[in-house]
Amino acid sequence: MPLLLAAGLSLVSGAVLSMYSGGFALQAVGLRVPRALAVLVAALLVTGVAGVLLYLGTDARELMRDIVTTLAVPVAAWAGIFAAEMMIRNRRFHAPSLLARGGVYPDFRWVNFIGLFAVSAVGFGLTSATLAGLGWQGFLFPVLGIAADDPLATSDIGVLVALLLGLVIPLVSAIPTIRRQEDAKPPEE
Repeated sequence: MPLLLAAGLSLVSGAVLSMYSGGFALQAVGLRVPRALAVLVAALLVTGVAGVLLYLGTDARELMRDIVTTLAVPVAAWAGIFAAEMMIRNRRFHAPSLLARGGVYPDFRWVNFIGLFAVSAVGFGLTSATLAGLGWQGFLFPVLGIAADDPLATSDIGVLVALLLGLVIPLVSAIPTIRRQEDAKPPEE
């Protein structure tokens, strides 16, 4: 009984924390509603998605694998870009320039922005998915002459490729820009 109670309370607390965080996320993307209503909207969205997945009768393992892999590709690309930019820097960031426009840093860097999408596309081309809406993944395997039943085609190597290509983009394109940012005199505060 104590084990069941502990497991049940863990699940309930995890769900409550997830809904609370979901409410924050909805407000962060621009939903202008009170906090309690944002949590309710997040709960309804999660319930709706769960209902659709139950209706479709998908296998939970396949679903988790495909969704996690699909999310991992752009996250790996972003992590590579971010990590490379941090490795290149010799000085700390100028905090006021990060918090206001017109400082040392541009609003965003086009090379990294476009690179994120290009690297994600390559990563998706080297992953596989069995869910109905994600069957387009793995589109680069036939181009590379890799059969669908080949172990490499089901290895989801695209996540690693996205990370490595994400690391390369700033190393190739950002070093002069970052050095200029580090040498720039910040505007008067």
